[in-house]
Amino acid sequence: MAVVKVSNVSRLVTEEILHQLFSLIGPVSRLSLQTESGDSQDATVEFADPASTAPALHLSGVELGDRALYVTEENPQQPRASSIHTLPLANAAAVAQLARRPPHAPLPASIAAHIPPSILHTDPVKAEEISRTIYVGNIPCMVGDQELMDFFSACGPVAYVKMAGDGVQPTRFAFVEFVDVDVALRALQMNGAVLRDRALKVNRSKNAINKPGGAPALLGLAGAATMAKVQPMVTG
Repeated sequence: MAVVKVSNVSRLVTEEILHQLFSLIGPVSRLSLQTESGDSQDATVEFADPASTAPALHLSGVELGDRALYVTEENPQQPRASSIHTLPLANAAAVAQLARRPPHAPLPASIAAHIPPSILHTDPVKAEEISRTIYVGNIPCMVGDQELMDFFSACGPVAYVKMAGDGVQPTRFAFVEFVDVDVALRALQMNGAVLRDRALKVNRSKNAINKPGGAPALLGLAGAATMAKVQPMVTG
């Protein structure tokens, strides 16, 4: 069966909205939304094509409404590492904003000087992503990706947050990708800002956030644009 289970669904989300989102992956033959007691809902999504199941798992971490979705395979044939912990947290509205942009112009010399030359001259798309990304170190281990996204949203729209580290040590590190270079530069001023009980170490990133098979890559520009239409239906 080509079925995935969706949990942590916001109560602002309807079956119609959820159907629109998962239809970006492939034709949906059946979708049921269960509203139980509590502050979230669960859903079951059945695809017409079994090949749609694996890509759908990468929608874990995508924000819809006031919370991020958790997507798992209903009856996995073998244990599968949870994609929640391996994929970056995506801000659907910010990702859709990026998708609507025209092709990128060359980076200003002052920005390009901080991009590794091997990337700058061979992969302009990745170079542009790096220009909008910061490295954040000394993050308290109890801080999650959503809290970090909310923290840096004070500087401007955040598109992605990728946490790293084993979670056993007292601190972790992360990469935060913003919508604009100017916002990333503003975020650099957060170096030394205290989150929980620790002063963060904020620097320019030399790496882009790896998003293999993530929602934007899977959905393409048209899909991201559709998500931009879906999100306002949830937020009102």
